[in-house]
Amino acid sequence: MKLILLVPFFAISAWAQSGSGFSTGNMDMTANPCVDFYRYACGTWMADHPIPADQSSWNTFNVLADRNRTVLRGILDQASADDPKRSPVDQKIGDFYGSCMDESAIDKLGIAPLEPELKRIDAIASKEDVLAELIRLHRIGVGAFFAFSSEPDAKNSLQMIAGADQGGLGLPDRDYYLRDDPKSAKMRQDYVAHIQKMLVLAGESPAQATAGAQTVMRIETDLAKASLDIVSRRDPNQVYHKMSVKALVALAPNVDWPKYFSGVGAPSFTDLDVSVPDFFKGLNAVFTQSTVADLKTYLRWQLLHAEARMLSKPFVEENFHFYGTTLTGVPELRARWKRCVDATDANLGFALGQKYVEREFPPDAKARVLGMVQEIEAMLGQDIQSLDWMTPATKQQAQIKLRAVTGKIGYPDKWRDYSKVKIARGDYLGNDERATEFEVERQLSKIGTPVDRNEWGMTPPTVNAYYDPQHNDINFPAGILQPPFFNNRLDAAVNYGAIGSVMGHELTHGFDDEGRQFDADGNLRDWWTAEDVQEFEKRADCFIKEYSAFTPVDDVHLNGKLTLGENTADNGGVRLAFLALMKSMEGKPQPAKIDGFTPQQRFFLAWGQAWCENVRPERSRMLAQTDPHSPSRDRVNGVLGNMPEFGEAFACHAGQPMVHAPACRVW
Repeated sequence: MKLILLVPFFAISAWAQSGSGFSTGNMDMTANPCVDFYRYACGTWMADHPIPADQSSWNTFNVLADRNRTVLRGILDQASADDPKRSPVDQKIGDFYGSCMDESAIDKLGIAPLEPELKRIDAIASKEDVLAELIRLHRIGVGAFFAFSSEPDAKNSLQMIAGADQGGLGLPDRDYYLRDDPKSAKMRQDYVAHIQKMLVLAGESPAQATAGAQTVMRIETDLAKASLDIVSRRDPNQVYHKMSVKALVALAPNVDWPKYFSGVGAPSFTDLDVSVPDFFKGLNAVFTQSTVADLKTYLRWQLLHAEARMLSKPFVEENFHFYGTTLTGVPELRARWKRCVDATDANLGFALGQKYVEREFPPDAKARVLGMVQEIEAMLGQDIQSLDWMTPATKQQAQIKLRAVTGKIGYPDKWRDYSKVKIARGDYLGNDERATEFEVERQLSKIGTPVDRNEWGMTPPTVNAYYDPQHNDINFPAGILQPPFFNNRLDAAVNYGAIGSVMGHELTHGFDDEGRQFDADGNLRDWWTAEDVQEFEKRADCFIKEYSAFTPVDDVHLNGKLTLGENTADNGGVRLAFLALMKSMEGKPQPAKIDGFTPQQRFFLAWGQAWCENVRPERSRMLAQTDPHSPSRDRVNGVLGNMPEFGEAFACHAGQPMVHAPACRVW
């Protein structure tokens, strides 16, 4: 299932702690808002908020996520006390967290928790044995070679089908293996060195580990060459290829697919979505050309890579050294408790989330948020109807889709049942594997069943939001529905500028270059006239060119094609929220200035300060290659430079940097 997110990970600022929507204390009043609004809105915040040593960036979302994490810590500290009167939910989340927090016991065990799996890999004697072990690894969440799960059928959105996709890489993206610039070459050298060190920690001799690291790199490079690039994957038609199991067998005959599907626990099925057929041709070649010994080495590495964070200190530190420091520039590992809170949320998030909601999100908050969503939806409906470039036939279909959008607010109506998951005190790795196996089984059991549109793709404490094109719904977890994004006590202009823009962002995703290809029911179907497609693409191309000119770090340019969907959603979302604010003020006296700013100015300041951020150059470089979201400065300035309403609010004039010519607009 494709979820289109607001941010790539958790992302909030010091003003989250005060509950104020925006603070003049965060602003750089010496900056000209018509030259660099981001600096004007966030300059002092950036100077006052250096990046903590355990972070690759520090922004407004991070602070709220940290605040939520502290709430969760309080819940888990209480639940982890060994009290026989604990509820079943408290026992599971408490013992999972407590097992993770018992660092001294984990360090004493060393590699021991992984030895049974390593011995199974060592015992492999044939390629049939390789497949049997791959089945076992996939069941415990080790992503070797490829990915397999359930998904809604893109062309029959009410039905769940099986889906196989590319995977099996240890670097963030296939292009890390293929680019020939010096920085990419150096990163590959560092990655090979990291693999070598991990294999030594697992008991191999330096010579064995050196050879093994080269083997892993060769196999992963072959998989990368067969993988579809990240920009092409944004086109849903390029990652949907429904075929029979027999056709997959013909595509990659050296993998015993019926044995794999049966062994991994999938129910019987005849058809599946093979997202990238060429990848599975490449996978077949890897299986054909690699020796059993090479495949064992690759599986050993994939196991270590997946489980390192749950092992003793040497594994944790080496894993962090590469994935934290080398890739994203972070000098210091996060505190143990923060990692354990996140691990509990990742594995038992709808049990932990139930406790979070009880404390932080009263039932009446749902109704207040839903009312605001409906206001933004109404603005999008008016916007669609007013477009001069869209034909009446396509407008009619767009309105049908908009009316079909549903909103999920805060938390699910029915909580997930984890009663089948065994959580044992003192068995951190085992707890993680059993929770993962439970989730793998839960996902696979959906194959051939109706789609459950009430299911959530994020846990309630998450500081994020998303649009799901196959469900045609927008989703706002309770974690983001906190000050400063949402607070009924805040000035209306600030609420619209913060959470209103988020709502507009997610709604606009239904009509960006990806979302527009799905109809009201969530089916991948072309409901546009050829003329309208041409007009849409002409306007989208303006965004591609505009954002491709931005350079977040050194000489690295953004990829305007990769970020097109998010840029479209940002530009449309802020515009819709602003229209909703103006609608709410109709027929009323002009509100008084607050802190010297009009409602319109406060709206734009709330949007700008929602994205205040400092980021390490290593992370900027990585995200420019892999993240469909533009960096914060470009999200803020890119949107506002395209809005005449912003220019009017701050008296900007043609020729200034914050007045773009031409101004880009789709919605």
